[in-house]
Amino acid sequence: MGKLFDLDSPIMRALNRVADLMMLNLAVLLFVLIPFTGGASLTAMHYVLLKMVRDEETYVIKGFWKSFKQNFKQATILWLIVLAIAAIIGVDFLWIRANTTAIPGIYIYIMLGITLILYMISLYIFPLQSRFENPIRNTLKNACMFSILGLPRTVAMGVISLIPLLLLYFFDLRIVPLLIMFGFTGPAYLMALLYNRLFKRFEPKVEEVDEEERTDDDDEELQAAIKRMQEARDRK
Repeated sequence: MGKLFDLDSPIMRALNRVADLMMLNLAVLLFVLIPFTGGASLTAMHYVLLKMVRDEETYVIKGFWKSFKQNFKQATILWLIVLAIAAIIGVDFLWIRANTTAIPGIYIYIMLGITLILYMISLYIFPLQSRFENPIRNTLKNACMFSILGLPRTVAMGVISLIPLLLLYFFDLRIVPLLIMFGFTGPAYLMALLYNRLFKRFEPKVEEVDEEERTDDDDEELQAAIKRMQEARDRK
């Protein structure tokens, strides 16, 4: 019975993970509520969550703050781009609502399709920013590529990301305390489980070579591989 509560027991590891997710969620919630820091906050959240999914040792708040500072400028620009597009779509739907009788039904379906596609792409923006070093344009382009390559997991991520809204719809304000503790990190952790394998396909790796069999060509290849790794943000 005592082994169930050992630090390395499955129960204790699960409880530690829950505590980490709760602590991380509070940090994310704090910075999301502050204007212009939402992008850096979401980027830092995905940085920590990906380490959790990969069972890499990390300190939640320290790792969050490290990524927050490193990605603040670019993540903030990406955040403003996402907000601007969301605002345009929102205004468009308000216009549709005010002119329902004068607008062809096909236009509404086209707008819904465009919105859905853009939303699926947005799911990858901040995870990519947290893991890879790229200009803003390339990050957006890669988000489009990953949303396609990740099918059907991209659809699953979209559904998972809507869990907090569904809980609010069915349980009203009674669910708010749970959302304060896990509203961001709960769904994002499940999403990280899905995109983790996809990310690994594009992360440069250095193949281990036996010292006795290594040649000059091998050393050059190794140096090239290390250089590629430095171009990606492998923050350990």
